[in-house]
Amino acid sequence: MLIWGLALGQMVSWGSLYYSLAVVALPMEQELGWSKVEINAGLTVNLLVASIMALPIGALIDRFGGYWFMVLGATGGAVLLAIWSMTTSLPVFYIVWAGLGLVHACTLSESAYNIVVSNLTDHRRGITMISLLSGFSSSTAIPFITLFSETLGWRPAIMIVAVIHFLVPGLVSAWVLRGIRGGGRKPDADGTSVAPLRLPLRQILRDRIFWALVAAFSVHTFVGNGITFHTIPLLLENGYAMSLIVGIMAMHGPSQVLARFVLLMVATRISTAGFGRIAFGLTSMGVAMLVLSAWWGVPALVIFAVLYGMATGMLTLVRANSVIEYLGAYGYGAATGALTMAVTLPRTTAAVAFALLWETFGGYGPVLWIALAVSCGGLAAFWLATVWNSRRDLIRGL
Repeated sequence: MLIWGLALGQMVSWGSLYYSLAVVALPMEQELGWSKVEINAGLTVNLLVASIMALPIGALIDRFGGYWFMVLGATGGAVLLAIWSMTTSLPVFYIVWAGLGLVHACTLSESAYNIVVSNLTDHRRGITMISLLSGFSSSTAIPFITLFSETLGWRPAIMIVAVIHFLVPGLVSAWVLRGIRGGGRKPDADGTSVAPLRLPLRQILRDRIFWALVAAFSVHTFVGNGITFHTIPLLLENGYAMSLIVGIMAMHGPSQVLARFVLLMVATRISTAGFGRIAFGLTSMGVAMLVLSAWWGVPALVIFAVLYGMATGMLTLVRANSVIEYLGAYGYGAATGALTMAVTLPRTTAAVAFALLWETFGGYGPVLWIALAVSCGGLAAFWLATVWNSRRDLIRGL
C-alpha cells in the first residue's frame, strides 16, 4: 500500500508541478505577451527554491518522517496551481512558482525515496517500483493538459490540474503515509527499528566521489531540463505539427518505464555503476538523435524519444542508489539534499539558458550541439566517480 500510494502521488505530482508549464508556456506567451525567457524564469525560481530547501527539508524528514511534509505540500500545491490559473501578473507568477518550489522539495522524488529508505528493508526494489508508475507522468500529463488547454484554454486546464493534485497526491498521502518512520531509524528484518550508522554530512562534502556525482548529475539536469522545456518550441520551429510533437513527448514515459522494468528484472546482476554508464551513454546518444532529426526527420525523433526516455528512467534510479551506495544509506534526506543543492545552478538556469542561447544564435540548431557536447562531459564525470569508488572499495578490502 505504501509503495503504490507513493507511486500514484508521484505520477500526478510530476505532471502538475513540472510538466504543466512546458505545455502551457506557448499559450501563456501568446495571451500575456511575456517572452520565453520571462516564462521560463518561473521554472528557474521554482527549481532554485526547491534546491535551496532540499537539504533542510531532507534533514527534517530524516528526523520527523514525511507525513506532514507530503500532505501539506500537496494541499499547498493545489492552492498555488489554482492561483496560477487566474494570474495576469508576472510578479505573482514568480511568487506562485517560488511556492511550488517549496512544494517540490517537500513532495517530489527525494522525499518519497527518503520515506522508502526509512520504512522498507529492500529500499532499492521499493524505489524502482515507485519509479515504474511515476514514469508514466509525462505520457499521461502532457497529452491530458494539452487536450484541455487546446479545447478549454490554458487557464481552465491548470485549474483542472489543481483539483486533481488535491484529490490524488493530497488525499492519497494523507491515507497511506500514516505511521511512517523518520530516516533516523530503519526497520530491521524482524520489524524492529534500529539506528544505523551513516557518513557525517561534512565528510560527504569532502569526498571527491560526491563532487564527481555533482558534475555528472549537473549535466544531466541541465540538459534534461533544457530539452524538456524547449521540445515544443524547438520542434514547432522545425515545422512539425503539434499532434506529432505531443506524440513524441508522450513516448518519454513508456520509455522510462521500460528501462526501470529492465532494472527491476536484472538489478542483482548489474551494478549501479554499470547502469549509470549505460544511462549516461544513452543520454548522449539521445541528444545526438535530436541533432540529427534536422536531417533524418521523424525516425530520428522517435529514436530520440526512446533513448532519452530510457536514459532518464535509469538515471533517476542511478542517482538514488548512487547516494545510498557511495555516500551512505541512512540519513538519506540530508545526503541527497546536499547533492540537490550542489546542482542548483545548472538545475535552475537550464530553461532560461536554452532560451538565451536560442535568442543569441537565432535558432535551436547550435543550442543542441552545445547540449550534445555537455552531455558527453556528464558521461565522463560519472565514469570517474565509479572508478574512484572501485579504488576505494579495493583499498578497504586489503
